Amino acid sequence: MVEAQPVDRVLPVGHLRLEVQLACESQSWEAIGERLRLAAPNEACTFVLTRPSVGHSRATVLLGQPVWPEPGEVTPTPYSLDIKGDYISRVMDRAIDEGPLTGIALIHTHPATEFGAGRGVFSQRDDWYEDRLFPTLSLGRSHALFASIVLGSEPSDVDARVWWRTDQLWVQPAQTIRLVSKTLRFLETPHSTWADHADPDIMDRSTRLWGAEGRRRLQNLRIGVVGAGGTGSLVLASAAMMGIGKIRAWDPDVIQKTNLNRLLGATRDDVGKKKIEVLRDFAVKIATAKPFEFEAIDRIGTSAESLEQLKDCDVIFSCVDKLAPRVPLNDLAYAHLIPTLDMGSWIHEDGGRVDDFMTHAGLLAPGMPCARCTQKLSPGALKREAQGVQRDAERRAGYGLNLTSEGDEIEPSVLPLNLTGVGLAMLQFMQLVMQLTPRTPRNLTMRMPLWDLDESDLDALSDCGCVNDVGLGDACNIRPVVPDPVPPSP
Repeated sequence: MVEAQPVDRVLPVGHLRLEVQLACESQSWEAIGERLRLAAPNEACTFVLTRPSVGHSRATVLLGQPVWPEPGEVTPTPYSLDIKGDYISRVMDRAIDEGPLTGIALIHTHPATEFGAGRGVFSQRDDWYEDRLFPTLSLGRSHALFASIVLGSEPSDVDARVWWRTDQLWVQPAQTIRLVSKTLRFLETPHSTWADHADPDIMDRSTRLWGAEGRRRLQNLRIGVVGAGGTGSLVLASAAMMGIGKIRAWDPDVIQKTNLNRLLGATRDDVGKKKIEVLRDFAVKIATAKPFEFEAIDRIGTSAESLEQLKDCDVIFSCVDKLAPRVPLNDLAYAHLIPTLDMGSWIHEDGGRVDDFMTHAGLLAPGMPCARCTQKLSPGALKREAQGVQRDAERRAGYGLNLTSEGDEIEPSVLPLNLTGVGLAMLQFMQLVMQLTPRTPRNLTMRMPLWDLDESDLDALSDCGCVNDVGLGDACNIRPVVPDPVPPSP
């Protein structure tokens, strides 16, 4: 990257997490790559501010705002870059101003030359230069994560690594770069551990729809399912059967005879057993991915420990039955760039008779309105729930219910309603991951007795956190939600 002749370097390879990854909002990534490649046939570079998203088994560097060089701050050639100290100092000042969790990523290109296409692989020159650069960038910033990325002349040809500081400087190769907006894409580096299905014939019928690459994507995804009840059990079964290779699911409850009518995979013999363990065993039996991993976690999915584990996931399914736990899941989707599919059913009664029921599914992701923008998490609704107006509503129907009676109603059977909502959510998931159609829909609601499938026309609010907190990662304070235990029925 500089004119001086490099020598072979042994970089200080360390182990931050089992997986390290980079993530960026899709439009920002495309804009950065397009501008850098315009400099061809010369190399080009920019620094980008970063935030950390550190989970239980995966650490992700979230790429944010680029800090472009000013005239004279970079001298390029087709084979190297000379980055001036003024540019480096200016970027370090910006990172310091943004706070202790703000790091820096260096992105540069390897353009095509007379010898052929530019390769997205770090060169010896890159190793030599970065081994000198990152000790300076990371000095005194042990809470931040840093990164370097090289772009080949082809858009999907990339290499990346993560740098961090403890008692010394460390580096670890990144496996993928996650690009998030209304769709979810992955760029694999030379260090990717992704593998195709061991027996693709099992997935032949679905591969005909989303192709071999879609099959491979599902095989390597890790999804998180928060809540394993009426909607969560359906999501788990659907995900296992469609070929998703890694599932992590949360639910602290035990199976009761009163929820056998809507808990897919449970039988009378399972009453009294932990719900999540029964559903894990069922999912393992019907899974089509190979290998298949299912992590069953018998605690609240929005506790502090669970939120950390959710940061390891590529997609989250919100299957909780209250409003309060939806708050951290909504915030996690935008701050940590983890698309979240929220779903739920409502049953409304008037004078003891059901007069309205509906189900919905919506995608929470950068570029899409969040649950606050659509008023599903309005302050008023959260306040009413906290005051107990909806206490035990989950025993009668889904979240969001405003009942006029507090008596012991007979619970309606909501399995068909949940099936419809989960079906909408899984279709949105297919669009998110495989881009099967030209457009990703906003929140979808099926309402009866109107028999009307409606798509929301609400935009994201300009002053909402879903816009302002995108990519802040661990710099965004997300409060855990652990509800008080519900007292047993008399």
